[in-house]
Amino acid sequence: MTLRAERSKVSRSAIPWRSAAALLLAALASNAQAQTLPPRNQWQASSSSQQVPAMAIGHLIDGDPKTVTGGAFSPGHWFQIDLGAPTLLAGARLTWDVSNPEGYSLQTSLDGTQWQAAYTMADSLGDVETLYFAPRQARYLRLASPQRTSDWGVSIFEMEPLDSTLSARISGIDATQAAALWQGGGTVAMPAGANGSHTFEITLPRAQSTAGLVVDWADGARGAARLQVQDAQGRWQDLAHDAQAANHRQSWLAATAAQPLRTFRLSVDGAAPQIARLRLLGPKAVMTPMKRYQIAASGAQRALFPASLQMQQTYWTAVGVHAGRQKSIFDEYGNLEAFKGAPLVQPIWRSADGRAAGAAGQPIQHALRDGWKPMPSATWSPQPGLELRSEVFAIERNGQPVTFLRHRLHNTGKTRIDGTLSLVVRPMQMNPPWQNGGLSPIRDVAIDRQSVRINGRTLLQSLTPVAASGAAPFGRDGATEITADIAAGQLPSAQQAHDDQGLASAALDYRVSLAPGTSDAIVVAFPLGTAAADANGVLPEAPALYLATLRDANAAFDSLATQASADWQARLGQVGLRLPDPSLVDMLRAQAAYMLINQTGPAMQPGPRNYNRSFIRDGMATSAVLLRMGEAKVARDYLAWYSEHGVHANGLVSPILNDDGSVNTGFGSDIEYDSQGQYVALVADVARLDGGPESVRDYLPKVKAALHFLQELRERTLVPGYKADQPAPERFAGILAPSISHEGYPSPTHSYWDDYWGLKGWHDGAWLAEALGDHETARWAREQYKALYDALRASIRATMAWKGIDFIPSSADLGDGDPTGVSIALDPTGAQSVLPADALRTTFARYLEDVRKRSQPGALYAYTPYEIRNVLSYVHLGQPDVADELLQGLLHDRRPLEWQVLAEVVHSRLRFPRYLGDMPHTWIGAEYGRTLFGMLMREDDDALSLLPGTPPSWVAGNGLAVERLPTAYGTLQMQARQRDGVLRVGLGKGLRGGTAVKVWWPARTMPKTVRVDGRSVSDFDAEGVRLAKPFRTLEARW
Repeated sequence: MTLRAERSKVSRSAIPWRSAAALLLAALASNAQAQTLPPRNQWQASSSSQQVPAMAIGHLIDGDPKTVTGGAFSPGHWFQIDLGAPTLLAGARLTWDVSNPEGYSLQTSLDGTQWQAAYTMADSLGDVETLYFAPRQARYLRLASPQRTSDWGVSIFEMEPLDSTLSARISGIDATQAAALWQGGGTVAMPAGANGSHTFEITLPRAQSTAGLVVDWADGARGAARLQVQDAQGRWQDLAHDAQAANHRQSWLAATAAQPLRTFRLSVDGAAPQIARLRLLGPKAVMTPMKRYQIAASGAQRALFPASLQMQQTYWTAVGVHAGRQKSIFDEYGNLEAFKGAPLVQPIWRSADGRAAGAAGQPIQHALRDGWKPMPSATWSPQPGLELRSEVFAIERNGQPVTFLRHRLHNTGKTRIDGTLSLVVRPMQMNPPWQNGGLSPIRDVAIDRQSVRINGRTLLQSLTPVAASGAAPFGRDGATEITADIAAGQLPSAQQAHDDQGLASAALDYRVSLAPGTSDAIVVAFPLGTAAADANGVLPEAPALYLATLRDANAAFDSLATQASADWQARLGQVGLRLPDPSLVDMLRAQAAYMLINQTGPAMQPGPRNYNRSFIRDGMATSAVLLRMGEAKVARDYLAWYSEHGVHANGLVSPILNDDGSVNTGFGSDIEYDSQGQYVALVADVARLDGGPESVRDYLPKVKAALHFLQELRERTLVPGYKADQPAPERFAGILAPSISHEGYPSPTHSYWDDYWGLKGWHDGAWLAEALGDHETARWAREQYKALYDALRASIRATMAWKGIDFIPSSADLGDGDPTGVSIALDPTGAQSVLPADALRTTFARYLEDVRKRSQPGALYAYTPYEIRNVLSYVHLGQPDVADELLQGLLHDRRPLEWQVLAEVVHSRLRFPRYLGDMPHTWIGAEYGRTLFGMLMREDDDALSLLPGTPPSWVAGNGLAVERLPTAYGTLQMQARQRDGVLRVGLGKGLRGGTAVKVWWPARTMPKTVRVDGRSVSDFDAEGVRLAKPFRTLEARW
C-alpha cells in the first residue's frame, strides 16, 4: 500500500544552467560576504513518514555518523531540515546507510511552502555524496523522492547542509560551468594546460575523506586521464589514472584507500576533452580488484564480457542434487558458477572470419527439461545459421555431486560453419557486487591438458578434447587480460598464471567444423565434493573424477542426463494434480525441486547463495508444501534437526540456524518472534499431514516450552507503564514484545505479523495437546489464544484511531500499511476475524489499485513476490476472479519465465542493477505452492472447503483432478469439470468419515439445482453448498 503524503510545489527551470547562473548572481548581489550556517542547535529535522524511536528523525542532523534514520521514499516522500534562519546554501553532504535511493532531488525554500530544485540525482552511488549547486538563499533544505521511482524506502546517517563557504572551486571555468559540472547533463570543455594536456584544479573548502573522483565523459575525442592530489608540502602526487579513457564512457579515478584530501588536479590528454559530470567519491568507493575488472570490461571488448560487468542485472537458476552441500547456478546466458564463490565459466564463439560473440544482448530461448525439472538450457545464435544450446544438470557420481555442462552447436544453415568455442574462466562470481557477490579471486590458475585448477583446487575437467588453452594475469590496467586474445583467436601460450590482485583468467578452445544439419558438443564436468568451505570460504579439493568410462562425451552427457531426469520424475513427477493450464503444475513441481536443491543436509534454505542458511519461517512454509507432495521424510528430518538445535531450554526458538546447526548471529538473530508460532505450526503440520499426533508426541515438551516463551513475550507488554511516554499507549498493551520479524523493520517493532503467528501457535498448540491427551495444556493454550486475540483486536483498532487511518496497520508503532503482512492473518494463521471487516476490504481494494497500475505503459515499480500470499486473501474475501488475476500477473514476472524462477525482488526494469535477494527463492516458491493448493481446497476448523478459490477456467474443458493429496481431514481425491452449465465434482476414497465438506462455486453464482449422490439438496446459495459428510458425486446446474 502506498503511504499518502502531501506533495509540495517544486519549480523547475527549463534551462538549468541559466537558472543556476541567475540564482548565483542574485545571491552574490544580496550578500556582500559569504554566510555561514546557523548554529546546529537551531536546526530541526522532519520527514513525510514516521520513524520508530531507534531511528528518530533527529538522527539526520545529530552529527553522529553512527546513528541512522530512514523512512518511505516512494513518490511524494521527503526528509527536511529547517535551519532556523535563511542562509546562503551551496550544497549538501549525504551519508547513506546501505539503503540509498537510485534517484532524488535537493530542494530549497525560504518559507517551507514554495520549493526550488537545487540538484537532481538520477544514479546515486550511495556511501558519502558531496553535492554542490549554485548558491541560493534558503532556510529549508529538502531531500525529496522523484516523481517516478521504484524505491520503497531509504536509510541515512547524516544530511549536512553546506553553506557558500563550504563550496568547491574549479579553476579555469566560471561559476555557471562549475555548477553544470557537478550537476551533469551538459558539456564543459576542459581548459588547455601545459604540455598539450587539459587541466582542472579542484579545491575543496576543507580536507575531506575521499577515494577520488568519477568523471563522466561527453562525446568527443580524449586521451589518458590522470588525477593528482596536493600533499601538505604543496607537491603534486599521482592518485589514479585511466590510460584507456578514450574507450570509456566513465573514468573511475580512485585510490585503493580513502584519505583526507582537499586539492585535486585532473589532467586529460587530447585535443579538446569534454566532461559531462564530475563527482567526488565517498571514502568507501575505493579502487578494488573488482572495480578494475569492471573498468576493463567497459573497453573495446565490452560485448564479450558478462553483462553484469556493464551494470546489467542478470538472472539465474539453481542446479544440484537434493540436500547437496554445494549447488551450482546457471544464468540466462549459459554461464555457470559451479559452487558458491567459484569463478564464472563463460562460452564465447569466434567464427572463421574472426568475429567473436557472447550471448549478452542476443535473443535467447530458455527451457527446463519437461517444463519443470531442474535441468535448464539456454539457446541462442552466435552467427547466422548456427545454434548454440547450453544445458546443465547435476547428479551423484562416485559419492559426490557433479555438475555436467554441455554446449551443443548445431548448423541450421546450408553452408559449412567453422569456428572456435572458447570456455573462459573469469575471476568473478555470478552474483554482482550489488548482490553481495563480485570478485572470485583467481590468484593462481593452472591448466593440465583437460582440467583447470583454480587456487590449487580442480574447478573443471573437460570430457571433450581441448584444441588449445592458455592462462594470463590481468596486467597493468588490464593489458594482458585474456579477452582480447580470445577475440584475436590466439590464446596465450602459458598454461599457468599468477596474479596478486586475484584477476587471472584462463580459456579452453574447441575447434568446431559443421556441415549443414550436423551438430557437435563440448562437455565439461565440475566436481562439487561433499565438504564445507573453511573459515575463509575456501573449498577443499573434491574427490577425483573417474571419467575413463565416459569415452563419448556427448553420449555420456545424454545418458547421465536421462538418469538425472528419471530421478526427478520418480521423486516429483507423480504429483497428483492436473489443471487445464499445465504450466501451473509445472511451476509447482519446479518449486519443489528447487526446495530440495536449496536444502543442505536437513537444513532447508530459501536460496542457493545469499540465503544459504535456515530460517524457521521459510522452513515451516517449505515443509508444508513438501508434505503435500510426497516428501514427508524431508519435512520430518527438518523438524528433528531444528528441534535439536533451534529450540532452547527457555523455549526461545531461534529464527535462523546455520547449516551446521549453530545459531546464526547475523541480523535478526534471536529477535524474530514469529518463530515461536511457526515452530509449533511446523510440528502440527507434520502431525496433520503425515502420521497423526502420536507421530510427533516426542516434540510436545518443546512445543510447550515454545508456548511458554510466547506467553512471556506477551507479558512484557503488560507491565505497568509500558510505553507510557508514547501517545495512545493502549495500542501496545497485551500484544507481543517488539521484534524485527516482519521484513522491512530494521529495528524492533510491535509488528502484528508476530501476533498473527502467535495466534497460530496457540491454536495449533491447543489442537496438538488435546489430540495427545494433555487437556490441561490444551485449556491453557486456548485461554492464551483468547487473551492475545482480545489484545490484538483492541490494539489494531487503537492504532487505527491514533493514526486516523482506514486500513489495517502492520505495526502498532507506525500505523503503516503492508497488505502482504496483513494477508497471513487470513491464511495460513486463520485470524481474519480479529480484523475490522471494512478496513480489511479497504486494505486490499487499495492494494489492487496499486497492482493494476503496474500494467500501465512506462510504469516504474519494484515489489516482492511474497505478494503471492495476497492471492488467498482475495479468496477469503470472496473474490476468486481477483485472486486469479493477481496470480497470473505475479507469475508473469518469472525470470526467465520458462525456468519457473522467482527472485525475492522484482523490478519493472529488467536490467536495472539492484538487489534482488536470491533465486530461485523457495520461501516464495512455498507461498506459490500454498496458494495453488489453497485455491483448490482449504482446511477450516469445522469443514474441508473444496474449490474455494478455483477460477472457472480451471474447471473448463477436461477440468481438474487432484489425487493423493494429504489434508488435515485425510487424503483428497477429487475431479471437477464444468460443461454446458453443469458442474460435476467427484470425490474418491480417503477422507475421514464425518468430515464436513463445503463446495464453492467457481463463478460465485446461484445454480438452479444441486444433486449430491443422486439426491436433490436445497440448502445452497450463490457461494456454494455445505454438506455434513464426504460424497461421491455432486452435480450443480445453472
